[in-house]
Amino acid sequence: EEEFDCEIPDDEAEKITTVQQAIDYVNKTL
Repeated sequence: EEEFDCEIPDDEAEKITTVQQAIDYVNKTL
């Protein structure tokens, strides 16, 4: 979150179980 200056809501964070999912989420929100 700090690296990319974006917030990940807890309900979304619970769905992220892999690094790839985290990358996909960040790319989607930027």
